[in-house]
Amino acid sequence: MGNKNVYLLLVFSLIACALHATILHTPFNDYAFTSAFKVVVFILFPILYFAFSKDGNIKDLLSFFSLKNAKNIKFALILGAGVFAVIVVAFIVLQPLFDRVMVIQTLENNGITPGNAIFVFLYIVIINAALEQFFFRGFVFMTLYSKGLKRFAHAFSSILFSVYHIPIIYNAVSPGILILCTVGLIVAGLIFNFLTVKCNSIIGSLIVHISANLALNLMIGIYFVFV
Repeated sequence: MGNKNVYLLLVFSLIACALHATILHTPFNDYAFTSAFKVVVFILFPILYFAFSKDGNIKDLLSFFSLKNAKNIKFALILGAGVFAVIVVAFIVLQPLFDRVMVIQTLENNGITPGNAIFVFLYIVIINAALEQFFFRGFVFMTLYSKGLKRFAHAFSSILFSVYHIPIIYNAVSPGILILCTVGLIVAGLIFNFLTVKCNSIIGSLIVHISANLALNLMIGIYFVFV
């Protein structure tokens, strides 16, 4: 039963990410629609997993939003500030390597314009970060981790987190930057996993994720949107 549930989780998590990647390359790839679609998929598939596996319930995942180890949140806040600074500096240094026309076109193709950019960025920084932590850390990582598959949980959830982002960014960057982003996202996933275990909650990883998204969206806004 244990192995069956592991395979079930792998299948459901992969299908959820594949569906999200597919919708990005259809005529329905407007940002509002794809965001709503992702919310549904990233909540529906954990529910389906619990229904088929009889292994926990959605309340178990929601409990990871509670603050269980407050003393480690200070560490997450410091790390988040460091991540923010590193991303800002890295973006400024690497910005000349970005294809400006390609980035702007990708933003427009996804329905992101100067008129709605602030609302989109707020969604990405807060709601999207929480949704991704809920799915990749709460559902994928912690479910596998709780089954004793600790190394596999770290590896699979981090790689899946990175691969999930590739269809989102590959049209906006060069192959070299894409490879750099892919590796960076795997490392980010591992850091998020570490914080989830350390805090026994996804609050710590969410703080760092919000910091990273805030830095990225701030730089994108400055260099490619509000210019």
